Amino acid sequence: MPTSVADQHWLGTEVDIDWTDLRSAHAQCRSVLRRLAADSSLLTHLVDRLADDKDLLADADHHPVMDRLTLWHDPDRGIYLRLHVSPGTNELIPHDHKYSFTTYILRGSYTHVWRRREGSYQGDFTSDQAPLGLVTSERVGSCYTLGYSLIHQTVMEAGTVTLFMRGPKEQARSYAALDMLDRLTVDAATEPVASEQRRHTDGERGLGFDEYLRLRDRLSAQGVLEPSVSPTDITTTHPERRPS
Repeated sequence: MPTSVADQHWLGTEVDIDWTDLRSAHAQCRSVLRRLAADSSLLTHLVDRLADDKDLLADADHHPVMDRLTLWHDPDRGIYLRLHVSPGTNELIPHDHKYSFTTYILRGSYTHVWRRREGSYQGDFTSDQAPLGLVTSERVGSCYTLGYSLIHQTVMEAGTVTLFMRGPKEQARSYAALDMLDRLTVDAATEPVASEQRRHTDGERGLGFDEYLRLRDRLSAQGVLEPSVSPTDITTTHPERRPS
């Protein structure tokens, strides 16, 4: 995703994450996310530029448990930075990820359930193969790193906002407890999926421009972002929203 000359701030010039060592990656990401959390002007700029960057906007998505905005993507330097906003729909199904990641909580809180993985270190599993390991409370300022094959669940407060940095893909797909997939609630607009083909990511789709604008307004109302100077600041810069 191209970066303009105007975007050559510290995030674009000073950050280089080594995801081969998770301890090192955690320390690096924690430093980046803490710095960004304290810089509302830069965070606002990163969110607002989606209106003019078709690649970043195309990478934004609506997931059954959160909306996700991509703020920066530079694979050569290990940067994949996103902002996640939870409506309060919870990840009740134990699951792993395709990649390792670091999360920093900006607003809200959630109960975080860490599970032990028994049997195979990767691949399909059932809930009895992922017994309870640890339960933590993640609050504003909390920061943690999760390896891609580790299994967890999150029970989020509505309006929880997190900064998220992920590493490169480590496995072709993520996995969730097979015996619990029938508990999924998927958007009515999503095509039905046979039970044997279900995944915990069912219902994921791209985020529309109007949805992005509403999300930006919510983030401003929460004090995460600085307010726009006027309601037309963003819409008039986007080619689909310019007045005719």
